[in-house]
Amino acid sequence: MTPRTLGEMAAAMKGALTGDPSALPAGHSIDSRTLKPGDLFYAIKGPRHDAHRFVPDAIARGAGGAVVADAAAVPAGPGGRPAVPVIVVADTLRALQDLAAAVRRSLPVKVVGITGSSGKTTTKEMTRRALETSFVVHASKGNLNNLFGCPLSLLELEPRHQVSVLEMGMSYPGELARLAEIADPDIGVLTNVSGAHMAHFASLEEVADAKGELFAGMRASSTGVFNNDDERCRRIMGRFGGYAVTFGIERPSDLTGSDYRMEGLDGASFEVRAAHAAGSRRLRVRTRFVGLHHAYNALAALGAGFMLGIDLEAMASRLEDLDPLGMRGRVLKLGQGVRVLDDCYNSNPAAMRSAARVLAQAEPRSGGRRVAVFGDMLELGAGEREAHAAIARELAEGGAGLVVAVGTLAPEALGEAGSTPSRGFASAEEAAGFMAGEARPGDVVLVKGSRGVGLEKVVAALVERFGEE
Repeated sequence: MTPRTLGEMAAAMKGALTGDPSALPAGHSIDSRTLKPGDLFYAIKGPRHDAHRFVPDAIARGAGGAVVADAAAVPAGPGGRPAVPVIVVADTLRALQDLAAAVRRSLPVKVVGITGSSGKTTTKEMTRRALETSFVVHASKGNLNNLFGCPLSLLELEPRHQVSVLEMGMSYPGELARLAEIADPDIGVLTNVSGAHMAHFASLEEVADAKGELFAGMRASSTGVFNNDDERCRRIMGRFGGYAVTFGIERPSDLTGSDYRMEGLDGASFEVRAAHAAGSRRLRVRTRFVGLHHAYNALAALGAGFMLGIDLEAMASRLEDLDPLGMRGRVLKLGQGVRVLDDCYNSNPAAMRSAARVLAQAEPRSGGRRVAVFGDMLELGAGEREAHAAIARELAEGGAGLVVAVGTLAPEALGEAGSTPSRGFASAEEAAGFMAGEARPGDVVLVKGSRGVGLEKVVAALVERFGEE
């Protein structure tokens, strides 16, 4: 039975309810600022913030109840009883996760869990699009992919959903093991393993071990979809106890991509050979995403759908109409022939190299240049300076006519750009002001950096100057 009432939810959380057990919350919230009337508010206590102090605000905004570890945080209403129904638990985050696990197991839904160092959100959106060919699909919104966001996504499941596609991220050891416990994936997808989040790990092997937690926690009857061109993905696959399916471009795989062709900045196409027990088949896949890294994302999505029995041609047709997400590889067509590759949501060395290769292949309009706005890549740990230096070299060698570095680490690396014109700025605001005056008609501008750098300000400045076509 799916926990729907407060009484059923309290039982799933192993909590004590004060209030009407038959009450039905409208939704679930961990942020009083975005809470909707009727939502059940979870007072999450984290390392820096304790949301128990926001319980009165949540009630004032119309919360339908509160999950707390400290009953005293709930103000009294008429007669001295709590102002709203209250579920008291030992640990509010654990309660949220346990409820999500109960909801997931109460429904006959197939769960696809997607993890990796980069490409998770795009792969999740491609997988959602492909699976909608045959199923009613639920998918996590945005990048709700951690120990808070993934449970909230699962709590959105409804009986009508046949498949749930969840992005699963991690920054520390143990996180993916817990997400596997909560979501119990039928299919796990591993996009790649690279040097993202190295601040919390001593080596890439430790990153790989943490990514492998998802697959170590999956059932023997489950399926793993693995990047066969990534050595560390293959190592994780070798320890996986379920059924393994591979995708790749450099190595023969169950789904092998070849003959990749960029169509300017309007999209790309590649051939897929699908090998299976009955033989093999080939098809051409076209997408609106540019860059070979997106071909890998599409192959991963096709692999998940293939294992759910969906026709490859039907999935390819669906992928052809999917637009890139904002700040994740979207190409903005501006006035005077300016093109902006808006990839500023996040960055790591592997993703930055992929974007640099796209810039190197892009053809500016007459009089234009290839321009890279290169922001700090955060959480890289001990190798951060060399990682930034390597990117500066690659941008210069790829024919960039101007490199603009933003933050602390990226400007320090500009010496590696050699004779390529370059400028460094401490903040995105300064870089935006510079680019608003420096950009020329016909330029192709790549904008990429970690989320904390805020490079969307540069994109906004270019849009304001040139306007969209």
